[in-house]
This record gives sequence, structure tokens and C-alpha cells, in this order.
Amino acid sequence: MHNNHVEGGRMGNKFKLAALLATCCIGAAHAADFDDATRARVIRDYAQKLEDSYVFPAKGKQLADNLRRHLAQGDYAGLSEKNLADKVQRDLDSVVADQHNGLVYVEFDALDEPPPPPKPAEPVARPGPDNFGFAKFAMRGHTAYLQLTRFAPVDRFSTEALAKIMTQAAGSEAMIIDLRDGHGGVPGMSTLLSSYFFDDRPVHLLDELDRDGKVTDSFITTPAVSGARYGSKRPLYLLVNEDTASASESFAYALQRQQRAIVVGGKTAGGAHKQFGVPVTHHLIAFVAIGRSVDPVSGANWEGTGIQPDLAVPPEQALDVALAEIAKSKGGQ
Repeated sequence: MHNNHVEGGRMGNKFKLAALLATCCIGAAHAADFDDATRARVIRDYAQKLEDSYVFPAKGKQLADNLRRHLAQGDYAGLSEKNLADKVQRDLDSVVADQHNGLVYVEFDALDEPPPPPKPAEPVARPGPDNFGFAKFAMRGHTAYLQLTRFAPVDRFSTEALAKIMTQAAGSEAMIIDLRDGHGGVPGMSTLLSSYFFDDRPVHLLDELDRDGKVTDSFITTPAVSGARYGSKRPLYLLVNEDTASASESFAYALQRQQRAIVVGGKTAGGAHKQFGVPVTHHLIAFVAIGRSVDPVSGANWEGTGIQPDLAVPPEQALDVALAEIAKSKGGQ
């Protein structure tokens, strides 16, 4: 559940590159100038960023000192940008296996940022090919099915799109939300969607903490939603797999903890940290975990462990299993 930073985990680097990167602090180097002096500067600056910003200060110091030790031993000398990224990742994981930390190699020019498009006089709907992440909605008998690929920013258009879907789902007896391969997005939409599945009382879903353990944000359902509220009584199933991460993972975690949804499929990615990324060369982006999401009551989260499904089944069978469970429960009524 992350904001203004790169979303999710290290799996194929696809989550880390899912959002616009903030820029600050660490200097940039051209690929042609990627010599040992540049490698040393990149490592020193990245180590300092880990020490100053990592969500767990003591571990941040350990991570930084480990990189400095490898640098002093000459372990990074002569490495290409890609090989340096791989080596640094192994060195970090040997101390703390946090999928939100790392130097990530990219094929494109990370420093070649296009100019922003001209601002329109009036806001326009930009649903994209996946309709603000609401990629597919269908009725399967009396069960509503929603495939959710991302959590879009909350604006008038995405809110209207969600309200239309939930109004169509209002007559269903149960609902399935498919979060398999869902990763990336903003907490506002996750919280708004969650709000449809409770009654008109606020529910405290998650808190976000900084490295000092202070709450920097709280995610609480809203009593007022557009369109039809689904309510807290009808069955809700969430389908997940190992690529369910970031906002999709936090959405599933919060509803499971609230005993509002049954999670079906495979263990999720296991990334509960907020991430900050900045290009440091034309093909390297440095990432640091700077915050963490927690359950407001227990203080627990899913970092490293992933969400354990209520019904653990091969993810490709999750939809059929959920539909069978719904049919079974209806037959028992």
C-alpha cells in the first residue's frame, strides 16, 4: 500500500518500475563514464541512503556497512551496471532479504525523462486499456466477478467507473475479486473499494509507519460511497497468487484480517514496505524501503511471509474453487 514511490517487490523488477520515480540526492552517471570511480561513488551514496532512510535503522546501518566492506575489498571493481546490480542484490540479501531494497538494472535510459504533457483545460477521463484497473466485470450466474489489475488514483472518473461496477454487482449473491498478477497502485483506491464491503461505519484497515515507528498515514473506510454499497454480509472471495503484490496484497491482507473476505489461491509476494527509488546512472535505479504497513491492532504485516490463503490451491484453480465454495454454501442454506 504505497504512495509516491515505486510499488511492490523485486519479482522481475516489474513492481519496482510501476510508478514514476522521484528524483533526489544521489548523483547520476553516464554509461560511458561507468568506471571504478563511478562505481565507488554509486555504492557509497547508496550505502548512505540505506543508513539514513531504511525503515529499520539498525538494519540499515548493517546493510550500509556490508556494502562499504565489499567496496573496500574491491568486489565491485570492473563490473558492468547489470552485474553490479546483481552483485549488490546478493550482498544486500545476505544481510536483510527485503525485496524493496536494491540497485535495479533497466534497459531503457532511466535519466531520459520526457517533458510532461500539456495540462488540459478540463480534466479528462484516462481509463487506459484496463478501465482504471477494473479490467473485467461479469456476472457468473448470481456471482459477480471483477478482475482487478491495478489500483488507479482516485478521481472523478475512476470513482464513477467503480460506482458503475458496484451498482452492477449489487444484485449478486456473492462476489469474487481476482487479484492474481495484480500489483501496483495507490492506497486511496484500495481503501475506497474496501469501503463497499462494510456497512456505514468506518473500519480502520491499516496504518503506515516510518522508520521511527510513527504513524504517517491511516487507511480507514469511508461511510459514503457512490453507487450501491455491497455491505458486510454477502460472501466475498479474493483470488491471489505469488505475483499479487503492493496495493493488491495490502487490500487482500486488510480484508482477510477483518474477516470480511476469504482468500483463495497461492501465497502472495510478501512485500509490506513502502519504497523510494531514484535513478543513479542511465541504467541503474536505487531503491530503499522507507516505511511499512501494519495491522493497527496487532502491528503485524505480511513482509517476507506473504498472505497465507484461507483456501490454499494452485492459483490457476482459484476461480473454480471459489465458485464451487459459493455453490456449496448456497446449497447448505
